[in-house]
Amino acid sequence: MQPQEFAAKWRDLAPRLTERAAYQEHWRDLCALLGERGPTDAGDPDNYAFEKHVKKAGTGETGFADVFKRGHFIAEYKGHGKSLGKALQQALLYARELDNPPLLIVSDLNVIEIHTNFTGSSPRTLRITLDDIERDAPVGGDLTALQVLRAAFRDPGRLDPRQLRERVTQDATAQIGQVAQALAARGTAPIPAAHFLMRVVFAMFAEDVGLLERGLLTRVLRRAREHPDRSQGYFQELFTAMQGGGEFWGTDVRHFNGGLFDDGAALPITQGDADRLLQAATLDWAEVEPAIFGTLFEQSLDAATRSKRGAHYTSVPDILRVTDPVVMQPLRREWAKVKADAEVLATKRGGRRAALDALQAFHARLGDATVLDPACGSGNFLVVTLGQLLDLEHEVRLLAFELGAGPFDLPPRVHPRQLRGLEIEPFAHELASVSVWIAYFQWKSAHGGEWDTPVLQRLPEIRQGDALLTAVAGEDGQVRYVETAWPAAEFIVGNPPFLGEKKQGPRLGLPYLQQLRAAYQGRVAASSDLVCYWFEKARAAIEGGVTRRAGLISTNSINMLGNRQVLERIGETGAIFLAWPNLPWLQDGAAVRVAAVCFDGGQEQERLLGHLVGERTPQEREVLVSVPAIHANLSAGADVTQAVRLPENAGLSFQGVKLAGAFDVTGDVARAWLALPNPGGVSNADVLRPLLNGDDLMDVRGDTWVIDFASRSEEEAAQYLVPFAHVMEHVKPVRATNNRKSRRDRYWQLGEVMPAMRRALAPLPRYLGTSIVAKHRAFVWCEARDLPSGRLVVVASDQDWMHGLLNSRVHTLWADRAGSTHGKGNDLTYTSTTCFETFPFPVWTLASQEAVAAAGRFVETARGGMRTQGYTLTGMHNALGAVEGTTSPAYTLKLAHERLDQAVAAAYGWEWPLSEDEVLARLLALNLERRP
Repeated sequence: MQPQEFAAKWRDLAPRLTERAAYQEHWRDLCALLGERGPTDAGDPDNYAFEKHVKKAGTGETGFADVFKRGHFIAEYKGHGKSLGKALQQALLYARELDNPPLLIVSDLNVIEIHTNFTGSSPRTLRITLDDIERDAPVGGDLTALQVLRAAFRDPGRLDPRQLRERVTQDATAQIGQVAQALAARGTAPIPAAHFLMRVVFAMFAEDVGLLERGLLTRVLRRAREHPDRSQGYFQELFTAMQGGGEFWGTDVRHFNGGLFDDGAALPITQGDADRLLQAATLDWAEVEPAIFGTLFEQSLDAATRSKRGAHYTSVPDILRVTDPVVMQPLRREWAKVKADAEVLATKRGGRRAALDALQAFHARLGDATVLDPACGSGNFLVVTLGQLLDLEHEVRLLAFELGAGPFDLPPRVHPRQLRGLEIEPFAHELASVSVWIAYFQWKSAHGGEWDTPVLQRLPEIRQGDALLTAVAGEDGQVRYVETAWPAAEFIVGNPPFLGEKKQGPRLGLPYLQQLRAAYQGRVAASSDLVCYWFEKARAAIEGGVTRRAGLISTNSINMLGNRQVLERIGETGAIFLAWPNLPWLQDGAAVRVAAVCFDGGQEQERLLGHLVGERTPQEREVLVSVPAIHANLSAGADVTQAVRLPENAGLSFQGVKLAGAFDVTGDVARAWLALPNPGGVSNADVLRPLLNGDDLMDVRGDTWVIDFASRSEEEAAQYLVPFAHVMEHVKPVRATNNRKSRRDRYWQLGEVMPAMRRALAPLPRYLGTSIVAKHRAFVWCEARDLPSGRLVVVASDQDWMHGLLNSRVHTLWADRAGSTHGKGNDLTYTSTTCFETFPFPVWTLASQEAVAAAGRFVETARGGMRTQGYTLTGMHNALGAVEGTTSPAYTLKLAHERLDQAVAAAYGWEWPLSEDEVLARLLALNLERRP
């Protein structure tokens, strides 16, 4: 069917046919127009059907959704000219019972409205008339009528308001950012400039949602463009009217105030500024995405301020991974019970009043729920949570109206005043309140309702200040710092700043850092990332009974030794009930990895670990696995964090040397120096060694050497003329500025000489090395003359059985679980203390040790065969994962590893194969048995 044919037919039939007589024919014609199958053609009545049977919420009766396509939409019809609002209410009542599809479609045979219903996003309505279909006119931003309809069938996500809103928001903030930069160039201070622009932006938004007369600000901007010298006065008049309400240029203006318009202060603008603001005003500010608006607006003004504390932007899907389980899951559980009870009561004689009482009680409870983001930035977590609370309230009120409640029985209660926040940067704090109000007004504009007077209200519980320390003046006039008291809240969510231990002093200042560590001594380790302080305070709020649940996002290093203490304390007073240990993230344009951790006082019975499958592919999906418990390293199964360092493993593994200066030279330079004479007859070969790093082991061997005077005195080092001269020229000037006295004084020595490692390796002809950070865990033979860098862990052994044991699956499973992951590549990290010194060796016999040694030698032989084919060690392990049969290049290496794993398991006295959890459980039991 062609668009013109469809439009002509239904212009004729719509006024003459009833809904019941016409809707299925209308839908079939729509499918024919779009080239889609109809419900009866699809042959899948459970997932795509006319008259989909559904329980009618609130009455105990059953109903029928006119059209239902699982994961796509519910469609409800009304007769020509009838209220589509009633059709939408019906669709909303069915939606929760039908897995909450992302689109709700209503039609009167003449007009089609598509209402978006995506979780965590403000709703949006796309209205399509027969004229729009006939002309395939634009109706959804950059989509035409037919594109919108096809997306409903094929790709509902294309209609997600966030996709359009992100584009609008990025365009809008870019235009405002240009004006901000122009103001800064003219010497305007950042805070007054930002405050002025925030007022202008809110006025643009107010126009587009109907709070200001449409076109009013555009008139102001046009006059400002014509008369830049009068522009400040124009804005002052407008802002003064918005301060208390009144008349402006012949138009009545509402009372706004709320702190944003607490006076009429304004700035003058130039003709160029006015042009940019006029261009920004042409955008639909009602479509900005408030969850990201604040951050993008803030970054357009000053990208440096929040990066000082490691602050960053959080996307809506990442926010939902925290707000859903922490805030909405318990509230929805309560609602499910109340709803079920109300539905039963409503079926009984005279029971509707009792059902309404139950709904009113839950509605009041919902209005009392409080949510705190203790590092709220520009408010994105608060914005998303508010939208979720409003959606749930809407569901409650719809059911109440279905049961006969009047408009005054359940007036709206969910409000921005339920939100609490803490933010140290003054402008970001103000912007958080504005973002929250924008989100609130967007929601009300989409759902209807009266505007409050004043339109804006102060939100005193969104506070400006330090979330960790508060300065207090003593009677002696001295200022001291005490722990900040957070606003009381039922739920805590957020994305506190990431700032590693080494960056805290330079970023925060040493005096502040010393006070911070003193205030939290015994609760947060000095080696912790800054984010750990927020975890500890949230835990304490739960322990004290002030807070019910909390969920925070951190770097994925939260489960490493330096940070893990805060998660261990959570386990002592409560429990982690959901964790995403390892998620991709962008911070300041750089790819990093984060963890999302949700916890409570131990009341939640279900424990879930999340991970992504098919990460960064079109097939990416989230998987949540139910587990008995989540440990402090954010894993389930055997809790290897309990493992202790075993005395018998001490003194065998070490991290390599750290240069702390330009001691490295190219191989060509080093080999030339080897031939140079020295006055005392000493050879430069004594102090020149090949340097090994992780890439040398796992990928292509480089040709870097190092000047290594080891523990020689300055006088002894000076005997090696050219190497010493290099150090004098390239190292000593830089070392002179080093904060560590030992490095300044002993400038000719490497930063970390590692004498214990040298003593352990000295008698050996070879030793084992592994890259600390690597995609695959593998141990490699290194020559005695090679000096391992600080990017390697080495094991002081030249025995084949050690090579075999460390390359076995038994050891690599332990190392992977006991270690951590690192960086954007999500690579595994190996440390001596957690991975090697805790690993329990088998109780060897001569036969078992020789069997493992032989199997280890064969693994090395198989590796050698692949090296001759051009494979690096990383390439070998990638090929191992792709072995499909005997013709695969890594098939022999696969067999070699299988033989090795069998031999190692036999040395422990185990059957093989075993599951990962069983291997870890047995190793942990051995470790704890040998605890000193």
